[in-house]
Amino acid sequence: MEKPINPWDEKSNLERTDLPAGGYALTMEADTETVEGQHQLKVGRARIHEVYCDEPPRLGGEDRYPQPLTYIAMGVGF
Repeated sequence: MEKPINPWDEKSNLERTDLPAGGYALTMEADTETVEGQHQLKVGRARIHEVYCDEPPRLGGEDRYPQPLTYIAMGVGF
């Protein structure tokens, strides 16, 4: 059996429609932290991207960004 390849390492080929014989193996990493002194404000980082989340005032936030569960709902939609 062929070893799976990491798709991030593979050159983009728009004409390729088949999967490699060994399939793909991918590890995703993300870091999250609460922003110090900002109530419920949190930041998440994955690769070169950053996203923020907050809570409404009734939960101690300032409602400046979507709530964490909103990101999950958006992910399902994507």
